[in-house]
Amino acid sequence: MKFKYFIFLAFVFLLSCTEVKYYKWERSSQFYLSDDNCTTKKFLIANRITKDKDLDQSESLDYLFRGLERQGSIATINFLLDTLKKLNFDVELIELPIANINNFDDTLSADSALYILKSNNACWLITLDYFKAFFDNNIQENRQETSQDYGGTTIYYASRKGVFRAVMRIYDRNGLVRHFDFSQEPIFNATGNTKAEALKNIFQTKDFTVDWGYSFARSVIKQLSPPQMTTVRGIYANTNKDFKKAFKLLKIKDIDNAKAIYEKYINNENDKIIIAKALYNLAIVYEFMGQLDKSLELANQSYQLYQLDIVKSYLNYLKVKLNS
Repeated sequence: MKFKYFIFLAFVFLLSCTEVKYYKWERSSQFYLSDDNCTTKKFLIANRITKDKDLDQSESLDYLFRGLERQGSIATINFLLDTLKKLNFDVELIELPIANINNFDDTLSADSALYILKSNNACWLITLDYFKAFFDNNIQENRQETSQDYGGTTIYYASRKGVFRAVMRIYDRNGLVRHFDFSQEPIFNATGNTKAEALKNIFQTKDFTVDWGYSFARSVIKQLSPPQMTTVRGIYANTNKDFKKAFKLLKIKDIDNAKAIYEKYINNENDKIIIAKALYNLAIVYEFMGQLDKSLELANQSYQLYQLDIVKSYLNYLKVKLNS
């Protein structure tokens, strides 16, 4: 008899475990920038190195006097524009006076930044204030014989050092909030089937400068945005047909309809356990929506109604999270 009772308890335990499935989502990127006085979430971007906007077409004499700096700065600005648009920000390219290339501290005043932002109904202003590119003329040459298995050919190599520096600033309506000053001396490499071809390729300084401009912009974006985080939560998915349907809706990000199912049970169900599970699931939904205070409220209601272990653990997590 005791053995049969043990089997029954094990069956109930397994049933309760399979009732819970794991729901996973990626946290959306939130920039490490905030401006409580602004709701448009709009960026302005200004290239203070050149007024040109196209790498291959020049509307001014900048192409003659600031070739590499012009190309690198345009590449940097274009990368920022494309990335911020992909992150669903409103972005506008504006013109500001060309910066003093001999002054690293050519910073806009707080009043100027505020005026520019208010005039364009924007929250943040990004300015590229300095970009310098230089290539060492000391070129290293080498060659390597490939084995007969790979055709027995000779590959020629050439390398040279680049010297780069770029300064970018970000303003909100209170003034300067971020300042990026990047310097690097990377080694660039080129290959060719002949010595002349390798040397020709190592002089493609425009391509190297454009690539470094992209890299600089990518570093700025990386510092502004936290790493993507995956959140995994246990959720009651197999309690009944409606809970199964709601779980499927969550997996396809149909949050509103899943939420409506759980709310229906909270308002129309008499079984305390079912209500507690619906409240807990609804708390997870509100966490997904970024409303942790509401999650805590619902999780508390769930646990007061029926003491489920998974809810107790979740409550402890929420309290720590909200107090950190």
